[in-house]
Amino acid sequence: MTPEEATQLYSIEQRKYYEYCGYVVSYQNKIGEYQSERQNKRVQVENKQTEIQKNRELLEAISGTTGVHDDLFSHLTKINSKVEDAASNFKTMVSSSTVSSFDLCNAFGEKATSANSQLTAVFDAISKGASTVTGVIEALNQELQALNARIQELDSEISRAQAMIDQYEASKRSCLANMAYYKKIMDAIVT
Repeated sequence: MTPEEATQLYSIEQRKYYEYCGYVVSYQNKIGEYQSERQNKRVQVENKQTEIQKNRELLEAISGTTGVHDDLFSHLTKINSKVEDAASNFKTMVSSSTVSSFDLCNAFGEKATSANSQLTAVFDAISKGASTVTGVIEALNQELQALNARIQELDSEISRAQAMIDQYEASKRSCLANMAYYKKIMDAIVT
């Protein structure tokens, strides 16, 4: 090999070496970006998990009102029954030829029906609230799945970028070995 050929080959190896250095830096920058995004996604995952937990606790509290609903209506039914019995007894006791009878059922029946309607409306609203919270939890779980999927993608990208860095580092070492070989040839001819 002539000194001119060795010089040309040395220059080619040197250009490739610097090119590989650029690729290594580029992939290191990508890894940094991926790691930063991954960290942000981890924080978002933690926030979503906290939000899901809060909504589950809310749903549990709302669901606890169902038992109260059944108990309350059971008590109201008993009360209404006792009021009807009392009204019937009162009507019998008050009734006379000079005093017109007073029907407690008519007087208080509308209020009892209204109270039942209002309670039913309240518990219907609570049921709708439970439904809404369930929907929120489902939406949050979907967002959580998307975040975890992105984290897995980022982990794959980081692994790929690291593999490329390793490949370019090996190529750089090969270039350095070749440059050293060509340098010896160039120095041997000069001396």
